[in-house]
Amino acid sequence: MSKTNMSRMFPEGEWPIWRLFFVGLGVLIAATVFGLWFSMNPEILDSRYQAYQPTESGQRIRVEVGGTLFAIPAHYSRTDNIRDAKVQNFVELHTLLPELNPYTRAQDSEFLRTDPTSPLVIITLRASERPLPERRIFEDVFSPFITGSGQVRDDGLQAFRFQSNSHYASKELFRALPVGPRTKRLAPPLIICDHIDTPNPNCESSFDLGRTAQASYSFKRAHLSDWETIDGGIRDMIRSFRAAARARVGSR
Repeated sequence: MSKTNMSRMFPEGEWPIWRLFFVGLGVLIAATVFGLWFSMNPEILDSRYQAYQPTESGQRIRVEVGGTLFAIPAHYSRTDNIRDAKVQNFVELHTLLPELNPYTRAQDSEFLRTDPTSPLVIITLRASERPLPERRIFEDVFSPFITGSGQVRDDGLQAFRFQSNSHYASKELFRALPVGPRTKRLAPPLIICDHIDTPNPNCESSFDLGRTAQASYSFKRAHLSDWETIDGGIRDMIRSFRAAARARVGSR
């Protein structure tokens, strides 16, 4: 029946032409379905876009995270998205211990290491409402799950174990002893680490950047005794990124 109707619309010799109509319609439907699928699964594109893509370029990238401006040398960035979009909710950086050096092709293999003694440090900047101060985080968030009074270490940290039935049971908490300048006494860094007997244990710490942004960094537990150099170096680095951004704004 349909063939008869089509025969009336198109002469027999022109059937290949009307067939193109259905081919085009099929392509349009397939493209629509494909587009809808991607719109409902944006992480497919995002994960590819945010794949590890280092660069040796030292050109500064001006980016805004949580309302805070940074001018970051490109060779500290791990992905392409920071180099393209000027406003970000999340930025991932990388550097190598002990000097917190940026990426170079000669050290590419070091930036890919994931073993327990890897010198790689991952730094993230994210948009975030101002968290509780370190003292409140220790007292309100962690203290209820801590067992014992903490062991003072030679490297200036006080180590705490968590209760075995808490969701922090696989971790250990290290709190910097409140000594030094007033700012350090009021906000001693808190470092959360995997147990030493965990395969490939990591440590992580964070600090706020004003009221709407936060920085965090992670490194291998093998370097925990160097925590003060790591923490101070990263804070200085991020301060320099913020100062460079302000300088650029002021020079306009």
